[in-house]
Amino acid sequence: MTDNNQKQQDDQRGGINPIVAGVTGAIVGAVAVGVAGAAVLADDDNRKKAEEVIDEVKDNVADMKADVEEKIAEGQEKVDAVVTAATDSTQNVVDDAK
Repeated sequence: MTDNNQKQQDDQRGGINPIVAGVTGAIVGAVAVGVAGAAVLADDDNRKKAEEVIDEVKDNVADMKADVEEKIAEGQEKVDAVVTAATDSTQNVVDDAK
């Protein structure tokens, strides 16, 4: 006996691999963006605007990086305080047990 579901799956196997289709779509999209970008940057005014936007983005990223580094430092200080408190507490328990 032939399982109808298996036969249907076998019939569908000849289709396009979804991974290949996804990669192909990504490549086509990247090429389209590249062509559009080249057309936009061909104009001097647009190129200057793009450079300004890129500079602004760089400044924003630098500011965000500084904020993140500051928050990490604050977090490290809090962790150090908790570790010190836990170590002191543990030492007090050991001293009391003696």
